[in-house]
Amino acid sequence: MSPSEVKEIVKQKYGEAARRVVSTPGGCCSASSALCDADPITRDLYSADQASSLPEEAVLASLGCGNPTALAELKAGETVLDLGSGGGIDVLLSARRVGPTGKAYGLDMTDDMLALARENQRKAGVENVEFLKGEIEQIPLPDNSVDVIISNCVINLSADKDRVLREAFRVLKPGGRFAVSDVVVRGEVPAEVRRNVELWIGCVAGALEESVYASKLATAGFQSVEMVPTRVYRAEDAKAFLASSGLDAAVISEAIDGKFASMFVRATKPGGALPERVTPEPVKMDVFDPAMCCSTGVCGPAPDPFLPRFAADLEWLAGQGVRVQRHNLSQEPAAFAGNEIVKAALAADGTGCLPLILVNGAVVSKGKYPVRYSLARWAGLQPSPSVELPIMSNQGSGCC
Repeated sequence: MSPSEVKEIVKQKYGEAARRVVSTPGGCCSASSALCDADPITRDLYSADQASSLPEEAVLASLGCGNPTALAELKAGETVLDLGSGGGIDVLLSARRVGPTGKAYGLDMTDDMLALARENQRKAGVENVEFLKGEIEQIPLPDNSVDVIISNCVINLSADKDRVLREAFRVLKPGGRFAVSDVVVRGEVPAEVRRNVELWIGCVAGALEESVYASKLATAGFQSVEMVPTRVYRAEDAKAFLASSGLDAAVISEAIDGKFASMFVRATKPGGALPERVTPEPVKMDVFDPAMCCSTGVCGPAPDPFLPRFAADLEWLAGQGVRVQRHNLSQEPAAFAGNEIVKAALAADGTGCLPLILVNGAVVSKGKYPVRYSLARWAGLQPSPSVELPIMSNQGSGCC
């Protein structure tokens, strides 16, 4: 498929999404209506306070994979550019963060999305916003004119990512920040599987492998490149897609599990005073174990031989700065009852969903104890693949 064909498909899909929001009360959560009720990419990206402060149409038209405005550390008086601004949700949120002395630009190539975004701006009553028509490969702004570039699951749609990154570098001021949410690939994925999964992730997504993305940023001139996972997609997340893909669900599940992730990608253009950095909060990992006779399940005459290794892996994670907490169903039932995500999993799957592992409140694993390599990746660490071991499923017997 040629770059021009990719561009036309993106225009068509996102134009349809904008028209659907306008014409259908209640809109749709995704550009693919078949996934509206189960789409793990676009759901739960914005807090209730953020969503309630904007027109409903801006929220419904959000097709992103993250919340860059919550992570970009915007400051009053800054100029922000959103690449592929869609219905305008991130532009409007950014405009409020930079205040009346700052400005937020939104760039989009789809007429229907631009019309929707401008109407959302009118409804929100936000004045320090300007929506521009154009392509992210050729940004219609002068050199050194923007403090911060944000984007929400759009760069992966471009057929010429190198040009996009060069353009982003050009329009940023010296010391300016690149702070986007995007989908990346983590490890090897068979080509046929990748093409089909990318249709699920973003219509015609062309997600880069994690290290390739970082390399392209460096080649464009950026420094201090950081990539932090905000959501790792499991095979379970793609359940509805797999059912209709026509591929062997068992094969594709194994091939994609944990291989696609939403990332917060951050980098800086050299020069100028480096911005004051806020130390990020440490990753928090909660493990909800099945009922066991002790806190770790390693006691008794015949404990599961994998549990001591898992306990050691969690201790290693804690040594890397990850906040780890385990909850035993027999000893801490209140912890299970007090967590809405855990309650929902138990209601849907019973105790078969245990152990259930959450990273920063998001489910990353159900029903099995993972190995250290998987734990480290979910925590945003970079382990050597040599530590990977076969995954052993929990049999529900605990340690007794």
